Formats: sequence, C-alpha cells, structure tokens
Amino acid sequence: MKKIHVVAHTHWDREWYFSDNEAFIQFSYHMDEVIYALENNELDYYYLDGQLSILDDYLKVYPEKEARIIKLVTASKLFIGPWYTQMDEFVVAGESVVKNLQIGIDMSKRLGGYTSLGYLPDSFGQGKDMPKIYNGFGIQDAVFWRGMPSGVTKSREFYWTAEDGSKVLTINIRNGYYAGVTLVEGDLYQKKSMLDLVSEDSSTEIVTLPVGGDQRAVDRNLKAIIQEVNEQFDSEYKIEESNYPHIFNLLRARAENLPTVQGEFMSGSVSKIHRSIYSSRYDLKKLNDTIENRLIFQLEPLMLMADDLGIPFKRELLDYIWKLLLKNHAHDSIGGCNTDKTNEMILARYKEADQLSYSTIDYLVRKISESIEGIKENDLILFNTLPYTRTDPYVVEVSTKLENIKLFDENHSELDIQVISTEKVYAGEVRRSESDYDESKYYYIHKISFIKETLPLSYRIVTIEEQNEMIDNTDRTDRENAIIENDSYKISFAKGKFSILAKDQGKMYENCLYMEESGDEGDTYDYSPAYHDKIHQLTFDTTDASVQTGSFISTMTLKGSWQVPKDLNARKEQNLNEVIDYTFTLSLSKSSKRIDMKLKINNQALDHRMRFVVKTPVESQVSYADTLFGIVERNNHDPHINDWKELGWKEEPTEIYPMIHYANIHDTTASWTVISKGIKEYQVIDSKMYITLFRGVGFLGRPELLRRPGDASGNQFRYIPTPDSQLLGTLEMEFSLMIAEEFDPVKIQKEYQQYSVASPYYQVQLLNRFTNPIQYFQSNKIDQLNSPKEILNLDNSNLVFSALELSRDGHRINIRLYNPSLVEQVVNETILLKDKKNVSFVDLKGDLLESLGNINEIPLGEFKPGEIKTVSIER
Repeated sequence: MKKIHVVAHTHWDREWYFSDNEAFIQFSYHMDEVIYALENNELDYYYLDGQLSILDDYLKVYPEKEARIIKLVTASKLFIGPWYTQMDEFVVAGESVVKNLQIGIDMSKRLGGYTSLGYLPDSFGQGKDMPKIYNGFGIQDAVFWRGMPSGVTKSREFYWTAEDGSKVLTINIRNGYYAGVTLVEGDLYQKKSMLDLVSEDSSTEIVTLPVGGDQRAVDRNLKAIIQEVNEQFDSEYKIEESNYPHIFNLLRARAENLPTVQGEFMSGSVSKIHRSIYSSRYDLKKLNDTIENRLIFQLEPLMLMADDLGIPFKRELLDYIWKLLLKNHAHDSIGGCNTDKTNEMILARYKEADQLSYSTIDYLVRKISESIEGIKENDLILFNTLPYTRTDPYVVEVSTKLENIKLFDENHSELDIQVISTEKVYAGEVRRSESDYDESKYYYIHKISFIKETLPLSYRIVTIEEQNEMIDNTDRTDRENAIIENDSYKISFAKGKFSILAKDQGKMYENCLYMEESGDEGDTYDYSPAYHDKIHQLTFDTTDASVQTGSFISTMTLKGSWQVPKDLNARKEQNLNEVIDYTFTLSLSKSSKRIDMKLKINNQALDHRMRFVVKTPVESQVSYADTLFGIVERNNHDPHINDWKELGWKEEPTEIYPMIHYANIHDTTASWTVISKGIKEYQVIDSKMYITLFRGVGFLGRPELLRRPGDASGNQFRYIPTPDSQLLGTLEMEFSLMIAEEFDPVKIQKEYQQYSVASPYYQVQLLNRFTNPIQYFQSNKIDQLNSPKEILNLDNSNLVFSALELSRDGHRINIRLYNPSLVEQVVNETILLKDKKNVSFVDLKGDLLESLGNINEIPLGEFKPGEIKTVSIER
C-alpha cells in the first residue's frame, strides 16, 4: 500500500503578470487565513513556500502578528524558510545564493526556526552546485520540480551529488507543486488517476503530494477531503496530512537502495524549462550584474577596510541593499517573464539598490581619504578592494585649475600617464549666456590612465601637480586600415573585417568577429525563430573607423549602421526597412589578456534577436561555462534535437545555455573565452560561439511557438502585450574575448573580477563639487583614522576568491574560496597573515567546522574538485 503524504502549501510568486503590490494585498489576507487555520486545527501543517520575503513584507505592515507566527513555527505547524526569495539558479552569482540563504535563515531564526530543506519547486532548472551549497548550510534534503531529464532515473526519490562529494536526499515532484489540487477540486475518477500517477515512480511506499498552487488560498476542508478519499481507496492508498521534515525522516530510513545522480538538470522532457529565458530583458540582467559585482567585490570589502580604519560597518544597510537585489532574484523577476508594469517595479528596486550601493562607496572613499593624516589638495587616493595586487591601468577623472598635469607617487617619482580626454568646465554660477561667464572660474576635467601597483585590500596615494606644459601622449587618428595592439594582441580592421594576432600563440585569426540578427517570434519566456525567418550576418562595412593609441590603453571605434527588417511582417517579405545605428569599440590595456568590447546601438526593430559571433579554430563537441561555484561541461549537440516532438517533450532542446560570467570552448591547441557584463546566454555551433546580446519580444506569452508547441506560457487565456520587452532605444552591451593556449578557469575568474569592477578613487579638490551626487555636501573627518590593516594576499592562489565578508556577529572576517575544476584537486596552499590570529573553518552559515588555533600561516588543506571552503579569521 502506498502512503500519500499530503503537504498543504502555497507557491507565492512575489510578482509576475501582477505586481508585488497587487500580490501583497492577497497575501495580507492569505496569511491571516493560514494563522487561523493552524490555530483552529483546520490544518495540522502548512508550508509557506520556503521563502521569507513575503513574511518580511507582511510583518512590516502587521508587526502585531509576529508573536502568533513564532508560536506556530515553534510548534512545528507553520514551516518557513530557508530562502529569502525563490531564486533562479542559472543567472545570479553564487554569493547571491549564499546571501539569499544567510538572510532567509537569520530572519527565520528570529521567527522560531527554519525548515532545513532545499526547496525550489518552480525554478527554471537546477544548478549542479546546489548540493554543495545546501550542505554548506547544513541542509541534507531537497525538493524541486522542473528540469529533471526523463532518462536520468525513473525514481522520483534519489541522492543528488556534486563533484566534491556533497549529497542531498531529493524528491523530484511529479507533475508540479500543484498536482495535489486535483485531490481538492477533481472528480472521484480524477482523484484516483492523480494518485496513480504520482505513485508510479516512487521507489518506496512513501509518496509526496503537495496540495497548493500559485497564490492558492488555504484549503480549509482538506481534512474532510482526505477522510473521504481514504474511505474510497483504502485498499490501495493511505492518505495523511504531513510535512517535509517528517517525509524525509521516513524516506531516509528506507533510502539505502535509492539511485544517485549528479549534475545540472535543465531538460524540457517533462516540464517547461525555458532554455532561452536567460536573454529576456537583457537591460535588467545587466543592472543585476553591476550591482551584484559592486556588492561582492567592492562594497563589503570596502566596508571591512573602513571598519578597521574606524568607520563602523553598517550591517543593516548592507542587508537592506541585498534584500532589494534578492527580491529581483525570484525566478520570474530575474527571468524577465513579467508584465511591463511589474518590470518597472523591478527596475525601480534595481535603481534603488544601485544608488544606495554606489553612494555608500562614494561616501566611504571620501570619508577615508579626507581623514588621512597629512592629506592635501590634489592628492589622489586609489583603493583596491580585491584580494589580489592590481597592476592593471587605472582610468580616473581628475579636476584641475590648469590645463596640464603630471602625476607623482609617494616618493615624488613621476608616473607615466596617458591623457585620454580633457574637458573645459565652468565652476561659477550658471547664466543664460556663456558670454557672461568669468574666465577665471573655468577648470579642466581630465580623463587619464596610468599604472600604480596597489596591494590587496589597501589604498595608495599619488599626487597631481598642475603644469604649464605637458605633452599629450595619445595618438588620435582616423584610418581606413585601423590597428591597435598590446603585449598580447594585435587587432587589425580593414574592409569590414577583423583580424586578431594572438602573440602568445603566434597565430593570426582572420574575419573572426561579426554580429548576427534574426527574427524572434517567441515571448518573454522563450526565444523562438520567426515562422518566416531569415538570418542576417551583420558585418562592419564602415569607413568611420578611428583609433586612439596610448601608453596604457588603445581603442578602436567603428561607427555605422545595419539594415534589418522593421518587424515580423517585413521579415516575412524580406524587406530591410529599419536602420540600427551602432558604435563598436574595442580596447586593449597594457599587458592585458583581454580584448574588451562595447557595442552601443539604437534599436528600433521589433521581434528580433542579435548575437555576437566569434569564429574560433577550436574543434570540440562540448562547451564550458561558469556556474555558481564551479564550471560545467555541456554538449554542443543534443541527441534529441530531431526527435523531441515524437518523444512528447515540452520544448525543443536547443543547445542554448546559460552562463553567469563566461562561456568557453577549448581543445588541446587553444582556449577561447567570452566574458561579459550582464550577458547570460550562449550557444556553440560548428566551432563558433554565439553570444546572445539581447532579444526583443512583444508578449508575455505566445502559444504554438516553433520551439515550444502548445499553450502559451504564463497565462494561457489571453495575450498580454509587453512593448517594453522589445527593448527599443539605446542599448549598451559589454563583453570581452580571451584567447589562450589552455583553459584555466581560475585565471578566467580572476580576470573577470578585475574586469567587472573598477577601482574606487578619490581626488582631494574643491573645484568640482559634483563628482558624485553627495559630493556637494559637507562631511566631517574621522577624529582618529586608524592605520590600515593588512588582511590577506591571494596573488599566487590556484583557487577562486568568492567573498570577503564580515561574520554576522561582527567578530570575524570570512574569506570564501573554491576550486572550480571538475577533476583536479588543489593541495598544500596556505594564506599568510601578518600577525597570529585565531583561525577556523566555518560553513556557509558561519558556524564552526574546525578550529585551526592561533596561527599566522593558514593551511588550506585539500580542495576537492568543486569544493568550497570558508576561512574565518578573528579580528
């Protein structure tokens, strides 16, 4: 006899085709009903979707309900946590996932405790690193629905492992988290069919049946329904109210023969997985990347540095900014599959998080700089917030009274500088006519580049001296045959085509970069080719090519336009009736291994997709991309690309894949990597890398797509226009190419981290009071600025730095490292400290795993492939 364990729950999308405000009104009443149902024994248990953000919103308005919630959670009737939001697993950073759980668990503890369960029932696929993240938080069990390939295992219960040996006992929900609604609403024969179906693939007599759905009200008659169904089918099934901790306790006692599986799950064989949602609303995803990188690689390390110097660490402020970001990481929100009004609210949260995060950095660098003893006018303070020595060129803007400047280090040795641009600016009160301006009140803003080695997690001071004469060492020329080069590359442009000489390999690659444009008759969930499509290869047939060369940075800028179809009708008629103006800039920094690129376009075409194409010499059947805490290998050709319809799959398994920061193909002769700022999607076809820059579509959901037949996703009953998702207007995409002899994921991630954030800086001056929005206002100096503390140096590490964070009790500094390799171990690495400190290993919650004692040389031990470790150092 099968025992059916009914889990009463709701799945609560914070926002979707409705806004979070609209959803909150329903939740404010829904939560009252949940409390009443549990307090009056209408339900024994209730699971609140595993996320705390909805309770966070509720308790801000109804703080008097907190005591009743704590009582229900403590009594194991209401199950909450561990997440703050129901997140996506493929396009956010690994540290965002960690912060999501840290903040969710902390809040859960204040409300009586959290459910130790990796619960992500509706995320569009499951990332391969989730078992090790779960284990890092002491979580041993997981529940999900989407993404499990039908051919991996026939059992709905299995062990899911990661390459480092992490393991979670997992339940893959059959037919979704709403399957059990049939128990409440279906006819008797439908109830029987549903029970038969969900019981089919269970390896034990324990069957999990979630009863709930999107924004579903409490099923207050559930007990009576269970009793009725038990009376009808008592010879086959025993149905009872249950909860996930109880189910997993029972399952673990019978789990010795369950199968074990490993890897990521993003198959559309049994559920829609939306294997191209990674390119919906590129504009929002780019903002997300910008803020994530700023929080992880700039703000928290800078707040730590400032705290050591005497400016208190503001945990509440940092968590507030993270919460704004995490609300946007809900799977629909970050996916972009929303109405325009919902995306406007998502954008508003991004803008708030953006302004708060950069303003905190601006405030701290100013506060520190102006408080340094002996600091004087025209001193320029350079900050390095990464745990690596920075030797890449600084690019800064400085303001001076005179037109010409020189730069000197702390020993008054002159530094070579490159003046990229100079602008004359008026500092007096504005008037309607510039003829009324006082010439003595003008000053100059110089954009300059130079190299000043800056040690990890420290600041350096250089001095600007104004001069009467200075030689401009930048060459600006317009050329038909444009060339720029550095120590690693020589890039030539002629007759619309690029050639790249990779100096380290001694190889020339001809006509290797271009753009591609095609139709998109999909929706905000999925790319789908137009029914009448034509793919256009967009080359750079322009004579407007300019080159700016210098000691530290050289750029090549192309300006032109492409002719494309205006819309789907024009595409059908093969009419190129719309113009997309573009500016394409390639930059090479001194000694850099990257070719940095920026594409700026004025998009006026509808329902189309644009991709950047890199033609490589690599011969490989697989590609690679970074994941939350590692890398993944993926097939460039899906074995079911031609028979998926016959197999009854929900969508075509097009080899479109997500990347968090980079995609790579390599063989024994070469490695080609594209890293990006906010671009999240790639495909490899015949040795070419196709990087999706953006796609524009006009509906939330469309039915009968070529890639996804059947009903529309989202809302099956009406078309919901999303004109904002066409992304009309100015778009800027930033990405970079690296060509190397071999694939080194550690070097790539280190390169990405330096690429993703610029070094903060501050010039002591009064000429320009508007270098940032809060620069205008007075700020007091610190009474006594402490001496800078040396934290750590990871220059020579073969591990990837993931986070430098203050422990949540404020007493320790945590450094998170991981080994991204799929097969190679890292052994015998150490971290040297200046002084002896009490050091330990902690888990992702910050709880003690192992004490290493009072030491100044930290042995990191063995890092298995994919393993994450957090080193905790007493302050």
